Amino acid sequence: MDLSILFILAILPMLLIFIGLVLFRQSGTLMGIFGWVLTVIIAVFFFQTSASVALAASWEGVLSSFGISLMVLFSILQVTMMDVTGAISSITAYIKTIAAERYEQIMMLNVGFGTFLVSIGATPVTMLPPIMLALGFSPLAAVALPCLGYDPLTSFSLLAVPITLPAAAFGIDVRSLGITVAWFLPVISTGIALAMLWVADGWTGVKKGFFTALVAGLTLGLCAILFVHILPAAAIGLVGVFSGLVTVAVLFLMRKIRGRPLDVAEPAAVQAAKDERKDKMPLWKAALPWVVLVLFCIVISIPVLKSGLPSILGNMQKIPVMADQIVNLNLLSQAYFWVLISTLITAPVLIRSKEQVGKITKLWLKRAWSPTLAAMVFFAIAYVMDWSGKSVSNGALTLAPAASNMNVVIGLVLALIFGVAFPLFSPMLGLFGSFVSGSETSSNVMFYGILKKSTDVLNLDFLQVYAAHLVAGGIASGVAVAKIINAAAVVDKIGIEGEVVRKVAPVAIILTLVTGIMLVLMLYL
Repeated sequence: MDLSILFILAILPMLLIFIGLVLFRQSGTLMGIFGWVLTVIIAVFFFQTSASVALAASWEGVLSSFGISLMVLFSILQVTMMDVTGAISSITAYIKTIAAERYEQIMMLNVGFGTFLVSIGATPVTMLPPIMLALGFSPLAAVALPCLGYDPLTSFSLLAVPITLPAAAFGIDVRSLGITVAWFLPVISTGIALAMLWVADGWTGVKKGFFTALVAGLTLGLCAILFVHILPAAAIGLVGVFSGLVTVAVLFLMRKIRGRPLDVAEPAAVQAAKDERKDKMPLWKAALPWVVLVLFCIVISIPVLKSGLPSILGNMQKIPVMADQIVNLNLLSQAYFWVLISTLITAPVLIRSKEQVGKITKLWLKRAWSPTLAAMVFFAIAYVMDWSGKSVSNGALTLAPAASNMNVVIGLVLALIFGVAFPLFSPMLGLFGSFVSGSETSSNVMFYGILKKSTDVLNLDFLQVYAAHLVAGGIASGVAVAKIINAAAVVDKIGIEGEVVRKVAPVAIILTLVTGIMLVLMLYL
């Protein structure tokens, strides 16, 4: 079949999802299911994939999604508990006393604290939307800002799994990859910080908070460069943790330098916020689930424990899928497991009655099913695309003779179309991959082979091209449907996904093109 036709077929499920979200305003979960069905049909009938392989790929996608989908499920439980018991309300009132200006709230919560959260394995798209809504931001901004806040150092998120996993799988030097990724981040993190102001308050917001956003973005990006150089390779997972904390500290210091003490924002607003806090839950108690979670995440990141935890459950957590394909759930090392544990441990401290237990359970199930299912479905789509054209031979899953793979077709056509200009547009594959799966890590693994082949053919520096791919995969968090559904669910705004994508898509595309321009400069100058 003609290569151009295969290319159109390969991208057709994504076009269907995008059109359904943006033009017809359908839910991301529904469009994800339609996209998965179409992907399976195309893989089977046009890419010589057996139905059994397509279904096995879907199952592996579901299992591989647990780092995201179960994180969504359990983090929504945690934030729902905090919402119903009044903990979120107490935290919100405290934030108002230290950052009365909207642009300060955006930078402190979504750039600094958001980076810290996602770096330790927590999810700002679950934790922050209720706070943003309570602070007076619109539903669109309350959903979009934490998703954008997932972006700046996404490659260093989840204790740097997006970097360490493909590095280990493909024999890439993890420090070299981390350093190359970091060089993009001062520009990209600053662009994201400014974009947050635009999403929240338009150009007026950008003008008012420009300097604060500039400081926040540059601090975050420059700290990433600093820490990836000075930390040992085994501790690369802490780059985002330290960078986020330093950014929050710098923003607080800025208030002090400006002559605005940490407990004095606008006197009238602060006094009102303090009055609001009088009858609320103490801050230590309100934040206890997050404090316990952070402590757990720090403990499990200790190298000795990190290497030893997988052996506790051993083969019990290894699930065979097909042929040589096995998914290791690695439960005790997963952030979602510790989210659940931290929730259960702190529940007796926060919950005061059986009525609250019932309300929490009912609201949790209402909020959680859609984003959890969406995360699984989008991973399933990604794995069907990755397994398309493959079959079992000699006990191993390999690309069948004369068969085409959907991801390879997409990469090959883009390389043929753009030629020497391929580096300018290659980061779009990272944007595409993370949009499809909702995960930069998945995108990094899926497109490794495509980029390696393309850079070999075009005689380009693979490490730099691959680093740009990782950066663009992080940028995609702002438009990743699975993350948007997650954020929308915790504020009961399911159905807003298309509106968020329409608002944030220009930002994602522009920053991805900026990444491409930076890559071209790195390669050719």
